[in-house]
Amino acid sequence: MKANSDKFKQSNKATRRVLAGVLCGASVLSLVLSLVMPPISQAIANDGQAGAAEETVMGDSSSEPTDVDNTANGDTENQNSDDAEADETGDDALGTPPLSDGTDLEGAEQPADDSNSDENAIALASVNAKGYTEIQGDVTDKFNDGGNYCLTGDAWSSAPITISHDTTIDLACYKLYYNSGNSDVNGQDCSFITVSRDATLTVEGAAEDIPVEAVSNEPGQTAEMQWIENTPQSLTYFVTESTPSGFGTSEKTYKHTVTKFGAIVACKKGYVNQVISVADGCTLNLKGGMITTPRTLGNNGHVIFSRGAVNIFGGYVTNGFGGGWGGGLCTAAGSLNMTGGVIAANKAASGGGIFADSGVTLDLSGGFISGNATDPVSVGSGDTADTGGYGGGVYTKGATVTISGSANITNNRVEAQVTNKDIYNNGLLGGGGIASTSSDNKKGSLTMTDGSVTANYSKEAGGGIYAGFWNRAITFTMTGGTIAGNKSANAEGGGLRISTGTTGDIGTRPGTSSKIYITNNKTMTGESRGGDWGGGGVFIQKGGRLNIFKTLITNNRAGGWGGGVGACPTGETIVSHSNGAAIYDNTDNVDQDGKKLPDLDQNEHKHPAFHYSAGGDNKIEDRDEVNYVTHLFQDSGHEDFFLVRNKTGADKTIAVVLGKMLGGGSAGWKGTCDGNEIKIDANGGAEAKWMFGLEANPSDMAKSDAQRDATTIISGNYSYTHGGGIMTNGDLVVGKVEALNVYPAIKVKANKVLMKDDEEKGLSGHNYQFKLLGAPADPTKAPYWNKDGTLNENGCEAKPAVPVNENGEILIDTGANYQSGDYDLYLVEVPPDPDNVPVNEKGTKFDKSIYKIHIKVGTTLVNTTSLLGIKINRYGVDRSASTVSVKKEGAADFTACGSDFYGWSEDANDKTVSTVKIGNASKPAFTNELAPYQTSGSWTPQVTKKVDGGEMKKFKFELYTKDSEDRETSLQTKCTSAESGNLQIV
Repeated sequence: MKANSDKFKQSNKATRRVLAGVLCGASVLSLVLSLVMPPISQAIANDGQAGAAEETVMGDSSSEPTDVDNTANGDTENQNSDDAEADETGDDALGTPPLSDGTDLEGAEQPADDSNSDENAIALASVNAKGYTEIQGDVTDKFNDGGNYCLTGDAWSSAPITISHDTTIDLACYKLYYNSGNSDVNGQDCSFITVSRDATLTVEGAAEDIPVEAVSNEPGQTAEMQWIENTPQSLTYFVTESTPSGFGTSEKTYKHTVTKFGAIVACKKGYVNQVISVADGCTLNLKGGMITTPRTLGNNGHVIFSRGAVNIFGGYVTNGFGGGWGGGLCTAAGSLNMTGGVIAANKAASGGGIFADSGVTLDLSGGFISGNATDPVSVGSGDTADTGGYGGGVYTKGATVTISGSANITNNRVEAQVTNKDIYNNGLLGGGGIASTSSDNKKGSLTMTDGSVTANYSKEAGGGIYAGFWNRAITFTMTGGTIAGNKSANAEGGGLRISTGTTGDIGTRPGTSSKIYITNNKTMTGESRGGDWGGGGVFIQKGGRLNIFKTLITNNRAGGWGGGVGACPTGETIVSHSNGAAIYDNTDNVDQDGKKLPDLDQNEHKHPAFHYSAGGDNKIEDRDEVNYVTHLFQDSGHEDFFLVRNKTGADKTIAVVLGKMLGGGSAGWKGTCDGNEIKIDANGGAEAKWMFGLEANPSDMAKSDAQRDATTIISGNYSYTHGGGIMTNGDLVVGKVEALNVYPAIKVKANKVLMKDDEEKGLSGHNYQFKLLGAPADPTKAPYWNKDGTLNENGCEAKPAVPVNENGEILIDTGANYQSGDYDLYLVEVPPDPDNVPVNEKGTKFDKSIYKIHIKVGTTLVNTTSLLGIKINRYGVDRSASTVSVKKEGAADFTACGSDFYGWSEDANDKTVSTVKIGNASKPAFTNELAPYQTSGSWTPQVTKKVDGGEMKKFKFELYTKDSEDRETSLQTKCTSAESGNLQIV
């Protein structure tokens, strides 16, 4: 037993304590114990003979052993203000907080002096069914020795509380107040409760949290605390839930109202820097109740400040504002593990809800971080994260962050904005949900294995997640979870923004059945001020990189170009099918509701029916309709994939798109590549040096196969400018690509002449058609002519027929890329239908030559280059083994053609295209002969001559012939007679 204070040694008063027991807010039988003790001096002398501690066990719950002597002595030492002498009663004692709503008056009864009681009488504290000591009123020194406590009424402390032994406080729907903090907000550091000496503080308490469907699904709905003077009454916060629906998600927002809660409140008057401070090596377990403050925090203040371990299983952390980074919770060191609970209605320069500093481990696997915000500051200069404006919900700097389980970062806001137009397009400020950067000595990481980042808002970039700063890159990995319904207003990345130097990997782990969703996010950059290049779902900054796997990019929209994927001049892109992507059914040149943009303004003046960027860094190609987004580009397809950069000096490949898509089917790409119209064969690909505009046209089967294999869904996103699903200024690799093998595309050219009477005639008016058939090298598969003059294709795959032009040139693009191996192509002229021969072709002798083009694509590399660190291996046609032979009409077999009759060449602008040319001016590949003119019998030409308005005169008529050299031969001459009538027949 400890010695009593001098105050009580000198007192002649006896003590009577009335203890009203309340078990977690429920009334129980009041227990009044009065013990008559020997004089204090004797009590000290007999200390060694004190009885054993009393242990209370109720039901299945056992309390910790309670030492009667220590309890009695603690109560004696820690008398509340009602036991003090009148002249010793201070302001703090007089400032008793109001009772919480619903507080039992009996349970709140204060200790009273009784001059008739023995001064040595002490009271045993009541212990509830859980074994918790029940307390209320002044608890200034109640927690000195640790233990388990349950409030039975509102309580307060007139001095800061230090927890140096393991302590549990069940708030039981009551309030624990700090009566008075610093008188000045800039005063010395002040914490209401400090956990020290390796101790653990556990806070418990129930609350009523009722959700109802919200009126609006708009992102960034902030949380709010309601107060009556210094007593918290309710908390309102919003949670947006995202539910998979087909190959997308649907979002629904719920408004939560929290009442009937207990709370630790600091303070009744004055200011604190921290409500709870956790020292290094110590632990705070928040299981229930609320930690909050009614007024502005002191300098660099936080509701909770920790250098130790914070575990949030339940409860609420609210209303921290006016202090430092992490208005709700600042973890300067140690760890934060959040499996439940709510962090809401907090505000700070950065990290409105949470800030985690260098080296901290932040594990978010449950609970809600909702309705927090950054301060609404304006940034006019500077290019550093230290100015604030990052992470409405969470900001981390050099921390290791994991989002998993049911954690939801939802409806937070970055209110900071850029006001200097010179830095509008630098991508500063953002991360409505979470912003993660690195510190000077620690690279940060953000890993998302599950959980949600939903309906957050940023006035600038990164509506949902801001991954890395331009000079403070992190590692970003997403193997599960949802990023949905987020919005960035003025800059890039509605859902996710990846910074310079940051490498992001998005794709599920092998063997998992879960999916990743990046859905229904939007960036409105360019709507209200000069816009960036976009990225409704994802944006990659110059120098950043994203690798995505097994991804379905569909039903996204853009106001500019590339509803699916957009790329601007500063990055490189590979789109493959090997664990890659299916990109189809996206739209562009539309508003956020999917309606086509008009090409006339309100005054009926024509203007571009597409949105474009502000042209930062002189990147204006996205609006140049003369040199880049030409009529050919606009008419050929651009909805699914768009890339452009300045073509001046564009001498190397910056993008490769392969013909197949996820699932193995053909993407059916068509559009333009470097200003030329193209189609990409399923087995081929295309390389661009400065521009792509592509639209996919997969079959229903190809779509079904892609949907089967997809584990990442990017859909429903919108960009006011470009790249509704993804916009990249950096590097984008779609699929798991170790190397790209590029095989040659084949074109076939030949020539044709038309003869009559041994003279060459013009081809105008003769619609001669030619067909190319193909098959793997197999002599039994060659086409041949049937006896009735029709062509038997003999199982060969035929390309659509093409006409010869007026110059006699035949050009057929196979539209295919041929992998290493042997192939046979057959070129033939298509004769007219025997039952429908044109009049001018009756009797024409058609050339029935069949040319066999044997192609061998070698296994030896022609050259190797690199894109995004991935080797591009190019293979070509083996000219020495690739030959042309012909089977003339009536011949039994093919005969080899001479090397002077055909030849191979490569496209000067595209080395992957090889062309075989058959025939020449002196020896054409195909010759048709018109039937010579034939007649029998005789006939007499007759001419009628009439002179109007005058008299007939002598007119001469001559019949003559002309030979091939234009020499004329007169056959007969006749004249009219002047004496005859006005109408004469000659």
